[in-house]
Amino acid sequence: MAESSVNIRRVELGDASDLQRKCYPMNTLEQIDEMVRHSLTQTAAGVGAHFVAEMDGSVVGTVCLEVQQHDLRRHRATVMGLVVSEAYTRRGTARRLIQVCREEAARLGCTILEISCRAGEPPEFIYPRLGFMEYGRLPRGLKESWGDGREFDEVLFYMLVDSQ
Repeated sequence: MAESSVNIRRVELGDASDLQRKCYPMNTLEQIDEMVRHSLTQTAAGVGAHFVAEMDGSVVGTVCLEVQQHDLRRHRATVMGLVVSEAYTRRGTARRLIQVCREEAARLGCTILEISCRAGEPPEFIYPRLGFMEYGRLPRGLKESWGDGREFDEVLFYMLVDSQ
């Protein structure tokens, strides 16, 4: 399937089921519904956005964007929850989602995008291919709230919004 067949649009309340099934299977439908409602509130307030990638009539990817609210950081936006369903990877979907985030961040007055991930996981190697640059690591910066509470180093990345 060609990259051009990916439709990127803003999230809607009705997307929760697809998001839970294809992007966040470890979360409950209620958790995803709450996340979508929060995203819609953030969007209405002009401090965030939530996008989905749609293929074959269903949601197969997602990404959230949140403008940082501290006075000294309002020019920065955090990219969160970038997920593409495994069956739809390697088709340019993540790249398209990040491009939409860049465009939205610029519209919201931001000049820097930030994203992070667990060290040693695939995103650590994918984010640089999407244009992000690593700027640091926080030892034991991420801790699972389930199971045995495993800890991971957090790898921090940024991208200038105006650079192409």
